[in-house]
Amino acid sequence: MTKIATSSLQRLYIAPSSRLAGTPIVPSSKYYTLRYLLAATLADGESRVFFPAESDDSEALFRGCRALGAELSWEDEQHTVLHVRGVGIPHNDGSVTIDVGNAGAVLRLLLGLGAFLPDVTFVTDHPQSLGKRPNRELLEALTALGATCESSDPEGYLPITIHGGKLHGGEIAISGARSSQYLSSLLFLAPLIGETLEIEVVDGLKSQPFVRITLDILRMAGIAVEHDSELRHFTIAGGQRYQPREYVVPGDYPSAAALLAACATASDPSSLLQLARLQPGDEVGEPLLAAFRALGADLQVNNDTVTLRGGRRLHGADIDGDQIIDCIPVLVAAACFAEGESVFYNIESLHYKESDRIDDLCAELRKAGCAVMPRQDSILVQGRPRGIEGGVEVDGHSDHRVLMALAIVALRSQRGLTLTGVEHIAKSYPHFFTELQQLGADIQFIS
Repeated sequence: MTKIATSSLQRLYIAPSSRLAGTPIVPSSKYYTLRYLLAATLADGESRVFFPAESDDSEALFRGCRALGAELSWEDEQHTVLHVRGVGIPHNDGSVTIDVGNAGAVLRLLLGLGAFLPDVTFVTDHPQSLGKRPNRELLEALTALGATCESSDPEGYLPITIHGGKLHGGEIAISGARSSQYLSSLLFLAPLIGETLEIEVVDGLKSQPFVRITLDILRMAGIAVEHDSELRHFTIAGGQRYQPREYVVPGDYPSAAALLAACATASDPSSLLQLARLQPGDEVGEPLLAAFRALGADLQVNNDTVTLRGGRRLHGADIDGDQIIDCIPVLVAAACFAEGESVFYNIESLHYKESDRIDDLCAELRKAGCAVMPRQDSILVQGRPRGIEGGVEVDGHSDHRVLMALAIVALRSQRGLTLTGVEHIAKSYPHFFTELQQLGADIQFIS
């Protein structure tokens, strides 16, 4: 079997497949890799990060941490252990430019820390994707803390230049309506300011599990954060210091979700998937597994291993997507083959991802023959348990999550699907199509 290298591909044909089986290695978590590496970068001393995620987003993160002053080096040829010599408070002489690629979370968490530098500019080579994602609320908060922020647009689009270095504490407000990443950015920044900072979250808070992950990792790094139970008010004492640690990155639940959804929709009852290194009690993992169970998936958990048997009849469900926002596209794909109607709600933030993961995803699914209806805050799905026609070309919209969803749908189509823009899978899961091949999928390169 030829390994599919997505760095140079643009189109793939995915044929119908009734059976998927295997024990693939789940990629490491992007969420934890990002936060562990930032904590290590901000520590006074040497840290080690075991099993960091390997992807385009990770490369953008590595560039950003080096620009903040950290020294990064691999301890082994397999790239399983990353040694980090932390910088403490970020510093760099002169002007710095950081290319964040198409990594939205990397950008937003680095924007806050970049405010310690005298002059830093953030750029992207994806102007139609990350270049159109707003950062206004975060830039306003950084301005209130003493930085000067310049953007190409009032909504805070890239490129962004920050003139910082002289930050102060006090009281600020940040909106949580569009993204929890704004708040996480401020939480990483706050301990290094020489004064106490109080943060008030207004307009609600989307994707709370990611904030809880941030808080857990800050505690691991020796940082004290006082907050209420609803994550609306935070107090962070100034003058704290991150401590060097050893961090072990768990498997990535959103990547696992794509594999689980593919197996759950397989029609052959001998389909079987076993995924290890998935952290029990995970803030994203627990609601994700609950969503699969709500759809009727035959799923079992034993410590850090999840086993799913395919060939079972799925049924419709109403699923609150806020806690599992990055998993929604593949869950929608699975629901396309369930009996009855499914509703995925509380997902408005999907409009503001690498693509419009509500409107763009639904447009491509409808091309393939799925019955889906986009709404401002939800997606309605009328399941078609017998499968769909397929036989068309669909566009991934430069979005790794949309590509995963379309691949799942292709496997249950009668005539397969041709996917365009598949090189963008490298953003989070470079070997996704190879993994599907190894599970039994028929995937062909189109020159």
